[in-house]
Amino acid sequence: MGKNTGKAAFLAAVSILVWPTIAASQQGGVGAPATGTQYGGTATTGQPAVPAVAPPSASGTGPQPGLQIDIGIKTTAKRDDNFALTPGGGAGTTGISDTNLSFGLSSVTQAYTLTVNASGVLRYAHIPGRTLKGLEDPIFDVLYVADSANSRLTLTGHYRRVERLFLNPFQVLREDLANNLITNGGILRDPSYSLKYETGLNDPLGFVINLKHAEKNFSQVTNPRLFDTTTDTATAQANLRFNQVTTGRVTAGYTHYTAKDLVLTDRRTVDYAVGVTRDLTQTLQLDAQIGHTSVKTDTIGGVAHNDGLTGAVSLVQTVANGTITGSYSQTRNQNGTRDTLSFGRNLALPNGSLNAMIGTTKGSVGKRAIVASLAYSLQLASDTFTVNLDRSVGTNNVNQEILDTTFGLSWGHTINAVSNVNLGLNWAQSDDIGPTNAPTIQLTDLTATYSRQMTADWTMTGGMTYRTRTETGKANAHSTAVFLTLGRNFSFRP
Repeated sequence: MGKNTGKAAFLAAVSILVWPTIAASQQGGVGAPATGTQYGGTATTGQPAVPAVAPPSASGTGPQPGLQIDIGIKTTAKRDDNFALTPGGGAGTTGISDTNLSFGLSSVTQAYTLTVNASGVLRYAHIPGRTLKGLEDPIFDVLYVADSANSRLTLTGHYRRVERLFLNPFQVLREDLANNLITNGGILRDPSYSLKYETGLNDPLGFVINLKHAEKNFSQVTNPRLFDTTTDTATAQANLRFNQVTTGRVTAGYTHYTAKDLVLTDRRTVDYAVGVTRDLTQTLQLDAQIGHTSVKTDTIGGVAHNDGLTGAVSLVQTVANGTITGSYSQTRNQNGTRDTLSFGRNLALPNGSLNAMIGTTKGSVGKRAIVASLAYSLQLASDTFTVNLDRSVGTNNVNQEILDTTFGLSWGHTINAVSNVNLGLNWAQSDDIGPTNAPTIQLTDLTATYSRQMTADWTMTGGMTYRTRTETGKANAHSTAVFLTLGRNFSFRP
């Protein structure tokens, strides 16, 4: 399966800027993409970012009924002694003045949900060798969901044009395995849109059609790993509800991926699968699937095929304080198959939660690796702790098998009713577990902040960030930055 891969009138998103999903794994079959966010000046926790446009939810966390307008403004002044993390040291100090402007509109009725989020940055930045000024980083996101008694239509759209130098590499890693921890500059445009139609939601037989288009367009880049890509995906699924405890499904998918890389990759992936979900007992659920994936890759070097069976099986046991899971899957992409066995535990705690998974994975190409994830949170009277770990293997945009490990740790302490301090640590490492000897890249980000509510609406945050970057064959890079942010959000319902 392929990889997802000016100045205009600004439009803005609600509250602090967030990036939506823009990339998916190159593994064959159905997969869920990750999320990402803009590089800001505050401490990051290592947690996945919230999508910029979220559908309504039963828990009430989505847009609320009625019409609401949100406007935000956030001004940040920042000084960094090696903003580009140049190996061996930078050429001078970078000064940045950013004013983030945001606008959001949501209209929610019983029949439909419409959210429009957009943002832009009025920027003046003096970087050694050049100066940026004007409107930068325009982002636009739209979501439309129309519901009827037995069907649902979902439309999404996204556009972003961003200077990659201003992206948080930890978020780039979460959203875009194709480029791993590449932090070179340049400009990225990534328009995407999708259509999903579901019918027969309450019938014994239901259908789902999902169409997606995504692009990655680079300019002013020098790294050969950064190149334009286009991904078109179409999937169709039939759901058969045999009874209250058993549901079957039949799925077909097609993905067309093209890249302007050195070999002009044109890849077509076709997936077929049948699966079933069944409640074995009141607390034990089984999900099993078997399918076939066909991958045809056409390059200037010729045509390569990779075909064969895929499958997955998982058991979920509900217990008094959470769930216990076990799963096995075999996926397939242009490099062959990948087998993964994992076990997980979801645990509700008196003052927090714990979600953990550990497993092992082995592909047709590369060594066996341990995969894992951990999300732990603890809420005390005045303190909040979070720990996040993710260790996963995937195929990047030049067909290398990469093991990515990210770790996030954060602590927040409430001083009084109007002020708090936060400390955040992020660490990431990218390793080649195949035969291609891609460089090992490691990033570290340590940020400390102090925030104070100046008035009922305005909040000031100041802090310091220390970053490091190491890469095989290059000198180490490090930087120290200080920043000050002042911002607020306005919300009203006409």
